[in-house]
Amino acid sequence: MTRPGRGDGLNFEHIKEYPLNRVGRIPKASDVVVRELRDRILSGRLPVGHRLPSETELLEQFNLGRATIREGLRLLERDGLIEIKRGPGGGITVRHPDITQVSDAFAVLFAVQSVTLRDFLEFRMITEPQTAALAAARATEEDRKAIALAAEEPDFGRVVDLHVRIGMASGNGVVSNMLQALHSPFNAHFRESLVGKRHLEGTVRAHKRISERISQGDSDGARHAMEVHLEAYADYLERQNLLDDPIVDPRIWGSSFHD
Repeated sequence: MTRPGRGDGLNFEHIKEYPLNRVGRIPKASDVVVRELRDRILSGRLPVGHRLPSETELLEQFNLGRATIREGLRLLERDGLIEIKRGPGGGITVRHPDITQVSDAFAVLFAVQSVTLRDFLEFRMITEPQTAALAAARATEEDRKAIALAAEEPDFGRVVDLHVRIGMASGNGVVSNMLQALHSPFNAHFRESLVGKRHLEGTVRAHKRISERISQGDSDGARHAMEVHLEAYADYLERQNLLDDPIVDPRIWGSSFHD
């Protein structure tokens, strides 16, 4: 972990030029702070673990007020690009966003909008069979082992792991990130009190079939096994009259995925 000095390339003299932003207005000074530091982090010029100058040093380098610097740092911290620790041994450290931030944001958004399990089911039926097919074609040996391990998981709270692992094995960055980001809504949508031992055992069997097809490199078989699994899931939702229930119950979402 390195800490920059005043002459290590963090030169912000050009920020006195305030070009119009994408919506045609002159950005706030804090926007400029965010842009300058974010560009350096995303380009890799400020790597993960790099210690940024102190708040006082940033005041001098940007030639801006303390409130402006703090607002810029707050926005960068919100986006998961820096971590700020107060007190002795603290400081401002570069990091990368954690997918759990997106995951929790999805859960809150779904709760606020009362997005239904019917919507969630449609999304899953559109995306997950093809994701399983991609995983069968592209999974590494390490991926196959992780998927097989997740398929054996009898713990109700870990059922979602298989679907996330398959997304990661698909070789598609958008699909992988989306399924990881949906981890919290996945967990929150389960109505554990309505799931009996028989249903959970059926889910484990379905997961094993999907895992086997992926391990065999059978894309068509993996796609079909996932379709059968999701059709059984749809039947379960319909029998329990849950299709029009919200994915995330606003009354319980806070405890659904933070326990």
